[in-house]
Parts: sequence; C-alpha cells; structure tokens
Amino acid sequence: MVGDPEWLPHAFDADGKTLTFVQVPRDARAELMFLFDAHFAGRFKKASFPTMELLTESQSTVRAPMHFIFHTSFAGSTLLARALEMPGIATSMSEPAIYANLANRVTDRSERAAANRLELVLRLMERPFVQNESIIVKQSSFANGLAEQILRARTESCAVLLYSDLQTYLLSLLKRGLKGRIWGRKLFTTVRSWSGLRLDLPEGELFELTDMQVSALAWLLQIHHFGELKRAFGPRVMPLDSDDFFSDSATTLHRVSALFGLGLNQERAIEIAAGPVFAKHSKFTDRDYDVEARRRDSEAAENANAEEISMVVKWLATFAAHLGVNLRP
Repeated sequence: MVGDPEWLPHAFDADGKTLTFVQVPRDARAELMFLFDAHFAGRFKKASFPTMELLTESQSTVRAPMHFIFHTSFAGSTLLARALEMPGIATSMSEPAIYANLANRVTDRSERAAANRLELVLRLMERPFVQNESIIVKQSSFANGLAEQILRARTESCAVLLYSDLQTYLLSLLKRGLKGRIWGRKLFTTVRSWSGLRLDLPEGELFELTDMQVSALAWLLQIHHFGELKRAFGPRVMPLDSDDFFSDSATTLHRVSALFGLGLNQERAIEIAAGPVFAKHSKFTDRDYDVEARRRDSEAAENANAEEISMVVKWLATFAAHLGVNLRP
C-alpha cells in the first residue's frame, strides 16, 4: 500500500500512532466532488498501519513534483483542479481529508511528532500514477493553516493562492442559505485559531456580529494570510483573483502551468478552457454550468440580499483599513 498511489492517506487516530488509508482509484477520484468520507459513502476499502513503520517504509517511495492550490473558498478552486487533471502531465486531488485531519490535531504536544506526521503525508501524497506526472493538491480552506509548513517542508513546491472579492464570497454563502451562514461561522472559528492577524474585537462584540459580518472576517483573515505567504515565499506562490480565472480561463491555465512547470502551451490551454470541464458545474458534473449561468445565479442572490451585502462590504472595508490590511493579497 505504501507503494501504491491508489491508497490515499486518510486520517490519523486520536494519538497519531496509526494512519488509515483509503483505496480510491484514479477514475473514481475524477467522479468524486471531494476526497473525504461524506463523498466516499462507504464505497472504498480502508486499512490502518502504525505511523512509525509507515514513516520508515515511505523513505523508498517514488516521488513526483507536488504543487498546491490554496483558496478562500467559493473561488473556482474545484474547477481549476479539474482543469489540471491531465493524464501523463498532472493528476489533481480535491480536498483529501488527511490535510484537514492534520490541521485539526489540537492534541499534538510534540512538534517533532507533528513534523513526522506531515512528512509522512507529503511522501505518500507525492506518489505518481505514472512517471514524470506532477501531483496537484487542492486543499480545503479549513486546512490553510498548514500552508507555510508545507511550503517550508517542500522547497520545490509552488502554490496558487486563489481568492475572490468579498462580495462574491458573501454571495456564494447566501446562495447556500442557512447552511452557508453556518459554514461561514465555522470557517471563521477555524481560521481565527491560527491566523497571525489580531482582530482586537472583544468576545462580546464578536457575538453581536451578523453571520455575514463574521464570514467577512473569515475572508479577511484568509486574504491577510495569503499576503503573508506571498511575502514569505515570493515567486513560489501566485495570488490569483477568481475574476481573472473566470474571465480569461485559458490565460490563467497557462500561467498556472508555468508556475507548476507543467509545460502547457497556449494552444492546449485554450483547448482545455473551451472543453467540457468548463461547461459543467465543477461540483455537480451532471449539470451544465458556464460563466453566464454562474453570473445569473450571482445576480439572483445579490438582488435578494443587496442591502445586507452592501452593509457588510462597507463595514469590512472600514475595519480592514483600521487594521491596515489590504483587501487583495
């Protein structure tokens, strides 16, 4: 299993001494929205092994170049990952559960043990299906706190920092109704726990904020984080506005290919951008969904929530200026 890339590292147990794998063939990955249990639905085999034994065994695994897509959520990251699934050139993975599992390990007391677990996961995720094929990992935004550790552990890896403007982000949450509002609060709690930006808001004031205000703070913390990653890693990371991705997908794919060293020429980028990946909903591939359909959905949500969105966008801009935080990374 250590030598077979079909077996993905999936989750450590509570004390980190055992790692569970899940067997997900390449074809199945292309059909799944995300690589975690809610989407596996019990369809795939699992097996567990001692962490330290795996760490030793993994030292001899074949490694491929591995790059990352970090994102603020609802910015087109799933679509970008699907577009980069090019057999023989690159294989992409959308939100493998293991990274969120690592990020949520609040019980870790040993920095060395935590570093060993991250190293093991990176080695296992670097196993290629075919020789000279790169690995592209699109992580959950709930795991973005690992970004600096990953880029320091893998000095040859690069990352796209994909983000949307605040209004687009809020509209995406509102389109999901109550679930979107709850999700926005959960993300804020997670990002706030590791963010280097101090908001200087008493708990009482935080409690009084609306769902969308709290969600806006989660967005701001992520934008600040991306700015910090850009300053720390320079040309190894590429901030990418989702508007640029959707308005000129071919040029964006060409730029991402150059960053990741995939060798994609402009003609091939144009072909992918005009192909079936961009004609379907990235999360529900049985649905036709192009840029125009996305625009109509956003307009409908904006019309229904115009007053709330306008208030929150203005409030966040004032708050960000008070903190000295740019609204673009």
